[in-house]
Amino acid sequence: MNLFFHALLFYSRIPASKIDYSEENLTKAFRYFPLVGIIVGAVGGGLFLLFRWIVPIPVALVIAMVVMVLLTGALHEDGLSDFFDGFGGSRDKDHILIIMKESTIGAYGVIALILLFLLKFVLLLSIDPSHIVMVLIAAHASSRMMPIFLVNSSHYARTGNSKAMHTRRKTDTQTFLIALAFGLIPLVFMPWQIILVTIPVYAMIVILLKKYTERKIGGFTGDVLGALQQFSELAFYLICVAVYFGGS
Repeated sequence: MNLFFHALLFYSRIPASKIDYSEENLTKAFRYFPLVGIIVGAVGGGLFLLFRWIVPIPVALVIAMVVMVLLTGALHEDGLSDFFDGFGGSRDKDHILIIMKESTIGAYGVIALILLFLLKFVLLLSIDPSHIVMVLIAAHASSRMMPIFLVNSSHYARTGNSKAMHTRRKTDTQTFLIALAFGLIPLVFMPWQIILVTIPVYAMIVILLKKYTERKIGGFTGDVLGALQQFSELAFYLICVAVYFGGS
């Protein structure tokens, strides 16, 4: 439970009990990162189910999206905006790292967030409403496995103190397997066609981002991990629309 509360406190704004904090425990808490995704997706899906009978479906989707962002404190969206500000605003490694650590947001980050939410909204609106809950849960759970793959296959690019220093450590086997289970279980309830496409697409996203960031800055940062989660989540919605659930 201590590790689960670590995950809740670091990866969401959901209230949790007092924890016995350590950097090692925070690394082990990765095992519950996809479980946090399940919770976030379930809450968003539940609110969509509730509000779709009260307001038009587009409005219900916006409400669900807003609440899911609030539940995570926009942690991953912040990473995405910093990613685009850093890599879009400079080609020099040190400058990229400095830009990504700044608290302000630039033009690249703003544009990225606008396009991100627009794409999510349009894609979710294209999915049959009866499947939205299942899609949200599967997307949020499975996409949170991708940063764990990157942590275990690449290197942390920063030196010195940072909020994501725990990602310098590779996860142990038990942590990886538990996280993998939570990430894959929701996919079991998805059509096999989506699973068949999702696995290679996720792998391609991780490999391409890994090669790009290692070439640019020598590895990953917390912002890169947040961007990877968002890229993967967005890709899952696109797969659902293109392969199976579209046309509503």
